[in-house]
Amino acid sequence: MYGCTYSEWKKRHQKKSTDEQMERYNASKSLHAKHDKELLATRSSSTLKEPTTTTTEHISKPPQICVNKPPDSLLSDVCCQDVDVDTSTTDNTQTAVMSIARPPKGNTDLKIGILTVSDRASKNMYETGDLSGPAVETTVTAQMNNTNSSFSDQHISISHVAKYIVPDDHDAIKEVLLSWSSSEQSTNSNIPRGQCDLIFTTGGTGFSNRDVTPEATLDILDRECQGLMSWATMVLTAKQPLATLSRAAAGTIGNTLIVNLPGNPLGAAQVVEILFPLLLHAIKDIQTGKMDVLVK
Repeated sequence: MYGCTYSEWKKRHQKKSTDEQMERYNASKSLHAKHDKELLATRSSSTLKEPTTTTTEHISKPPQICVNKPPDSLLSDVCCQDVDVDTSTTDNTQTAVMSIARPPKGNTDLKIGILTVSDRASKNMYETGDLSGPAVETTVTAQMNNTNSSFSDQHISISHVAKYIVPDDHDAIKEVLLSWSSSEQSTNSNIPRGQCDLIFTTGGTGFSNRDVTPEATLDILDRECQGLMSWATMVLTAKQPLATLSRAAAGTIGNTLIVNLPGNPLGAAQVVEILFPLLLHAIKDIQTGKMDVLVK
């Protein structure tokens, strides 16, 4: 802001106040903000801990959000203290932003569909098999089972998980999404049956000619929700600028919420971790017509 450290700026430019300035200052003291130093110091006395994460054979290292120790005081650096410490970091900003997203109160039972879109995975060309679909399922389960997360005091259960793999084919993607989002089942007997509350697709969100997942998704959506993917992109871009290249879409068809994820297992897991609490609010809104306040 100053082009140099605050202490250096003061040495160069700060001058002693004139008698006239001090007179005006003292005359306006009754208007100055008053602070309860003891109250403002209370919150900073506790140390925030890094949230624990779960690793699996499918994910080399799940996404982590770094949380640093809070400042020694919550008093303003501008009007209350003479401090030269810069406590603003990218990680702190992400942590503050993500801390407002908590699951809705009450019981939530989910039926989830996970659709992997990949030419090679559909032909069983990977020695390890599909990794993206299992990464999504593992991340969802890990969040719900993490006692240190925002889910620890919520009642969330998953009663059904449907999993399927299709090639990067527009019609094949639509067929599964339509089958999982309505009571009318596909004529393809291989597609797992069951109407889903939430469907994740993984893969086909890039710029290759074969990447058509967003187009297939948008073809069937009743209502698009651009904010969900914008939110995920904003948070992830701070760590990986290539996240801005994702063309993922999200929205609803009937009573089903559909979210596109990247094909990379780690990237898919990161987006799920960021969005899942918000998705639960959307699902509750769909189910009950009433959305809880997101900011706690």
